[in-house]
Amino acid sequence: MSFKTTSKVPKQIRAAIGRMRRAVQRHFMVDGLKNILLALLVLIIIDFALDRTFRMDRPQRLIMLILSVSIVGYVVYRKLLEPLLSQLSDDALMIELEEAEGGMDEVLISALELSRMDIGGNENVSIKMVENTINEGAAAASKVSIKSAFRRKRMRANMLVLMSVLLCFVVGGILASRDEALKIWYKRNVLLSDISWPSNYVLQLSGYKDGKIRVPRGEDWSLLVSVKKDHKELPSSVILEYRYEKGKRKSTESMTPNSAGDEFRSSVIDTSEPLKLRVRSKEYETEWVPMELVDRPKVENFSISASYPGYTGLGEQVLSIDEGPYSLLNGTSIKITGAVNKSLRSASVTVGGVVHPLEVVGNEFTGSLSKEKVVSGVYEVDVEDLEEMGSSEGGNSVGLGLRERSRFKIRIQNDRKPKVMVSVEGVSGLIVPGAMIPYEGKVEDDYAVEEIKIKYSWKEDQGEREEVADSLVPDNLVKFLGKKEIPLNGVFDLNGLDIPLNSRFSMLFSAKDNNEVSGPNVGESTRILLRVVGEAELRTDLLRREKEQRQILLELVKKQDLLLTDTGALAAELLDIDILGRSEKERLAELQKRQKLLSVNINNIVKRLDGMVSEIINNRLEDDDGILKQRLRQKVIVPLGSLVDEVIPVAALELDSSRRILEKDSRNESMRVAGQFQFTALEVMKEVLVHMVRNEGYQQAVNLLYEIQRAQERMNKMTAKAKEESLSNVVREKEEQNNANEEQKDGINELKKDNAKKSDN
Repeated sequence: MSFKTTSKVPKQIRAAIGRMRRAVQRHFMVDGLKNILLALLVLIIIDFALDRTFRMDRPQRLIMLILSVSIVGYVVYRKLLEPLLSQLSDDALMIELEEAEGGMDEVLISALELSRMDIGGNENVSIKMVENTINEGAAAASKVSIKSAFRRKRMRANMLVLMSVLLCFVVGGILASRDEALKIWYKRNVLLSDISWPSNYVLQLSGYKDGKIRVPRGEDWSLLVSVKKDHKELPSSVILEYRYEKGKRKSTESMTPNSAGDEFRSSVIDTSEPLKLRVRSKEYETEWVPMELVDRPKVENFSISASYPGYTGLGEQVLSIDEGPYSLLNGTSIKITGAVNKSLRSASVTVGGVVHPLEVVGNEFTGSLSKEKVVSGVYEVDVEDLEEMGSSEGGNSVGLGLRERSRFKIRIQNDRKPKVMVSVEGVSGLIVPGAMIPYEGKVEDDYAVEEIKIKYSWKEDQGEREEVADSLVPDNLVKFLGKKEIPLNGVFDLNGLDIPLNSRFSMLFSAKDNNEVSGPNVGESTRILLRVVGEAELRTDLLRREKEQRQILLELVKKQDLLLTDTGALAAELLDIDILGRSEKERLAELQKRQKLLSVNINNIVKRLDGMVSEIINNRLEDDDGILKQRLRQKVIVPLGSLVDEVIPVAALELDSSRRILEKDSRNESMRVAGQFQFTALEVMKEVLVHMVRNEGYQQAVNLLYEIQRAQERMNKMTAKAKEESLSNVVREKEEQNNANEEQKDGINELKKDNAKKSDN
């Protein structure tokens, strides 16, 4: 059985495919033209609005034209050319048509595919069935309507939009031939002509004359623009544009209006190079106007000299121009001299709003300001040359001044008072009436110290509490007077001042300088406050502080004992270890840190006890070979000091060496040596502690004896005072009795005389 095959597509199907392709092309054509014309219309409207609102210049209009053409070209390609040039297959068209028609069960696509197949040599295919399928598809294709495959409403809407846009272009073309605004837009934005939009006002440039503006070269010039009086309205904003001939640099800025809105001022413009400028607003713009640059006078030399007050000894000095601002003393006068590269009409210096004229000879100027006129502030030196030019403020003829005024700043300072720094050593807050107060420090002044005093006072805690104040000049400081810096090293001896017990004593150092203008200035040190007590009370306080140090030493002994134990335990652990691990090294470092901290604490005890010895000396509690002083030094201070200087550092060093040494035997030896020195330190600390404990009772007994002796002295004084009062009372009574007897005798004698006279009569 032979099969008949054909590759010819039925004409009904080809006709349906052709209709589909033409319909798709019409749809693409209408949609593309619609989008192109819409884009063109929108761009025209936007360009018209922008140019009418902002008055674009030629480069801006050119950019807008190029941008518009680019956008239209892009729309033409994406919305028209790309769809029209796209390849749609017959199969896709048939499938789309079947889906739009509905209920065809793929008759069209099956007929299309079978008609293109070569099945003549395939014995497994029924030729009859293939022919029936193709015929059935052809019959269906002749009946199907392609309208169902397209959105007729959208097609009609596209046609309506296209016709509307075309109508807009027709109407716009007609109006463009009659409406002046559209004509101007066409010439400005399509033909790129320099025609301007009509304006309701005219802008005028101040200083504009003979087609140019004359300004100083290199000046930061500010341009003033005004609105001509016969205006219909005022501009809301004005734009300044300027460009430099060299390099074609161009700048644009918005000018600042005044309160009335009829004047606009620009920010400063750099006129160091030739330039042209113009101003424009929403409705008006000027031509490009050149600027003529004129040189200002330039300072060739400038100097300032200061004459300081005589007491400073500084005389007259020239101030360095590069070292301002200048700090000058009150009472200083200045002299200003300088020269410029042009002949001058006038020169002046201004400070604080006050103008002081300077003398001018040719191109030089000079002048002096007395000490009364030299004040704190910024001094501005300005000149005016012989040239004349129109100013930007209204064309007034003025001479040119300096581009930048010569400025310098002066700060007037009063001579500082002397700086007194002093501290007392070797005494605490408690002193006895006859104590010595060692002091140390220095006095500093800018020029000279003329006088140094120690001001002191005291006030009793009880009684009338009247304060007694006085001062003295230390004899050892007299030879240093007149110098800038004087060392304060000496002793203030209270012996002979008769300061009562239980008083509040204060002292300070006062220094006076040689200021003859606003002084003299007096500087004072910090006030030093002390309490005057009896010897017994001071000894009791020393004993109390010694007990505090003993308690601290006791705690340190415990820590040293614990440290020795920890060191021994660690040494035992490390005997058979060849290489130390991180944990062992950290433990050794911790032991070393603890040992150093103990050394610091012991050293603090030594310092405090040494200070107590100084107090004993300065308060004259004992002679040079006194028991308390010798005991503290020999039994406590010296042993503990040797620990700080000799023993403990070795122990800490050996611990550090043990941590760093790699060889086992050497490390064990270092640990052993460290333990020995730690043991030695512990024994010395225990001996000192035992000594301090034993001598506390003895010292208490000594203090008690001193207190008893002091009480006996007070009792003797009270007894002597009572005796004196009793004797004075007896003497007073005896005198009164004698006076009474004499008065009685005088009365008897008077009576006898009276009786005698009576008997004679």
